[in-house]
Amino acid sequence: MTGTPSESPERPLILCIDDAEVALRVRKLLLTRAGYAVLTAASGEEGLELFRENPVKLVIADHFLTGRTGAEIAREMKEFKPRVPILIVSAAAEELGDLEFADRFLSKSEGPEVLLETIARMLGSPVNEP
Repeated sequence: MTGTPSESPERPLILCIDDAEVALRVRKLLLTRAGYAVLTAASGEEGLELFRENPVKLVIADHFLTGRTGAEIAREMKEFKPRVPILIVSAAAEELGDLEFADRFLSKSEGPEVLLETIARMLGSPVNEP
């Protein structure tokens, strides 16, 4: 479920990686309505490719991906672009232990408002409510 970002020069580009199609669609809709440009990837490999090819300002990756973890993806991304912040999200209620390369962890149960606030803080920008 990749696509060209609906971006303009002033809209930060966020890459969302999740192998759950519905979660990916909902997250893209939420972020687009909040004013962000969004790229989506349904696998870690697809996410890494998009990350290398686009001016991504922030990554949101599910931790439990098929074949790899979000933490493993974060490590590879930080080797390539160390300054891009990475947010790991998971259905797990508490932070997982192997997230040394991620900048933040957020439980999916926190809800959309907390997600948008976290993204805004990580990007150093005001919150844009949809």
